[in-house]
Amino acid sequence: MQKNLQPLIYALLLAAGLAGGYFLSSMSGRSDASTLKQGKIDEVIQYAYDNYVDSISYDMLVEDAIAGMLEKLDPHSVYIPKIELDAVNDQLSGSFEGIGVQFRIEDDTIVVIDPIANGPSARKGIMPGDRIVKVDGEKVAGIGIKNDDVLKMLKGPKGTKVVLSIFRKGVKGLRDYTITRDVIPLNSLDAAFMVNQSTGYIKLNSFSATTYDEFVDAMNVLQPAGMKNLILDLRDNGGGYLDYAVDIADDFLPEGSTIVYTKGLHRKDKYYHSRSDGRFENGKVVILIDEFSASASEILAGAIQDNDRGLIIGRRSFGKGLVQEQHELRDGSAFRLTVARYYTPSGRCIQRPYEEGYEEYYLDFYKSLLLNDSAAREYNLKKNDTLVYRTSKGRPVYGGGGIIPDTLVLHDYSMSPGFQNGFFSSGKLFELVFQYVDGNRKSLRLKYPDIAAFKNGFQVPDVLISAVFVAGGLNPATVAAQDKATGAAFIKANIARELFGIEAYYQIIIHHDNMVNEALKYFGN
Repeated sequence: MQKNLQPLIYALLLAAGLAGGYFLSSMSGRSDASTLKQGKIDEVIQYAYDNYVDSISYDMLVEDAIAGMLEKLDPHSVYIPKIELDAVNDQLSGSFEGIGVQFRIEDDTIVVIDPIANGPSARKGIMPGDRIVKVDGEKVAGIGIKNDDVLKMLKGPKGTKVVLSIFRKGVKGLRDYTITRDVIPLNSLDAAFMVNQSTGYIKLNSFSATTYDEFVDAMNVLQPAGMKNLILDLRDNGGGYLDYAVDIADDFLPEGSTIVYTKGLHRKDKYYHSRSDGRFENGKVVILIDEFSASASEILAGAIQDNDRGLIIGRRSFGKGLVQEQHELRDGSAFRLTVARYYTPSGRCIQRPYEEGYEEYYLDFYKSLLLNDSAAREYNLKKNDTLVYRTSKGRPVYGGGGIIPDTLVLHDYSMSPGFQNGFFSSGKLFELVFQYVDGNRKSLRLKYPDIAAFKNGFQVPDVLISAVFVAGGLNPATVAAQDKATGAAFIKANIARELFGIEAYYQIIIHHDNMVNEALKYFGN
């Protein structure tokens, strides 16, 4: 891959959750360094270290050699330096150790967005809108602090203490809070609620060690509430652990159904089948996918599609069908090696071809986001007629790259391109929303004590709508009525997120979601 393209591609995948969403079949113990045979690589590294024109790091040479070797194998075999491993593992473990706050840096100051419920910060009385001015007596405001710096300060082993000096609006001076770090859950379930009297909605952002438990908890709330139909939203879900995708599929499928199987030269073929007594074997199911749905998400979608258990709505998924195992090395670093491919029940390998080079592999995905209406339709529905498979009821499905949805829903092309470019590309939206909430938080929470009251009663002030439009280079007077309504809905949803958390965002924006509306048509709602 051309080096100048790597930062763009990595940033794109990281933002989508793909860079950390690897499909892991096992977590191996530490490998013995003696198994790495001495040979040509060691000879080259030693010679370079002893003779290179400038001073170089021996460790850097070793790490670059490992990374380069793995990169040549396939797009998803990777080396993970020691400094990055904890963060990578946190995403899949479903927890980390720290103080339990969501934060953002605003005007060079750490601002608490939301203390995690029942976490150590919430128990000590930390509130949304609090400014962290000092950490353990060290000034952190007005010094150009970055997100990574904040994480290093606030995360730490369970039982250790940290002192936060907090500025709170309406309170004179700084107040010190001594917080004892604890295990903090990283939720993979963003939202679970009833869309209407018979339809439930669950949004999963990954498949971590806690995903299935979170899913079960959500089902235990939605089913007694009258859920007969379920929308399972796997958009932007880059994957994670295989086992938990299998467990969720098992809850939808009758006993004995094939969910997925894996094949590799040095691994025995392994088949996963559903067991008895699934939680939702009879209700209607729709799974939403998009170009960022990958790995374990594709396993679940493929199992539902191949068993004719539900409808897949959305856009063609990413196409990651390689199985990685993670091996930790003695120095605290690790690598993930592709050891097998996974196959849907009909026999499809979802992996997109990468034989033409990794640049083309990633750019093909990137280009899919930039297509116009007709080109996007062609890309999403393109079928490889040499790779035809059959579902349990004999419907044709196609291999060759990703899951092709049963019902295609493209990006919303009804909005004018100028509005999309101005409104959605402007980072000012989130900044202006935060400033509005930060200045009105107390009055808003008094007037709208819960999301239901907010959803039914709050209207976005015209002055805020205009400010967001102007920040995006738009003239409020010339914005079309439909675009204005769309913009107002997104602003309202983001205000709800600031006040009530991520689920509130989905509860509002869902009524403007074309894929969800397509699912409701399927259910007859």
